[in-house]
Amino acid sequence: MEPILFVITGPSGAGKGSVMRRLLASAPHLKKVVTYTTRTPRAGEEDGFDYRFITADVFLRKVQSGEIFEYEQVYHDHYYGSPRDLFEGTYDGLIELDYRGYQKYRARHGRVVSIFLLPPNLEELKQRILRRSEVENLEARLRNAVEQLRHADEYDYVVKNDDLKTCTARVAALVEAERLRRQGQHDLQAIMRAVARDAVGGEPS
Repeated sequence: MEPILFVITGPSGAGKGSVMRRLLASAPHLKKVVTYTTRTPRAGEEDGFDYRFITADVFLRKVQSGEIFEYEQVYHDHYYGSPRDLFEGTYDGLIELDYRGYQKYRARHGRVVSIFLLPPNLEELKQRILRRSEVENLEARLRNAVEQLRHADEYDYVVKNDDLKTCTARVAALVEAERLRRQGQHDLQAIMRAVARDAVGGEPS
């Protein structure tokens, strides 16, 4: 069956990383697609899981070679980019993208499911950003948050993250529902192929 790419988007501070960590711990056959950034790791972030932390020179070489499929300088300082190769074996992919990256992958891949995470409100979003270690670009992050929100209605699902446990459970339910839909379509196609074979071969005796 064709793997599904699950795209998670939301403004900075919406809790994307926390939801994805919990989801990956509980959802079988789901692998995170690790994206690239030129910023330094925050406290608690893990290279190779949260991001691949690389220098700007290395980043731009990967862009030139095609290893990085799409990228943005989101806050007008550091680069963020996503790999061309997404899937490992039979696993579905889980990737964090902004709306521009989502649009590019949606055009490239046949089975993309998009989930937009909402903060409880803009004031809470601002407080979450302020609690982070890197806040010198607060105004840029707030402007980007509003820009991201303007594109939320382009997504398959919108989930508010006002409680991490509840939000993760809802996202996990969406992942399972999409997998069940894929399985149902696969089973239907198998039966219809059998029907077509029987029609060609005539009624069984």
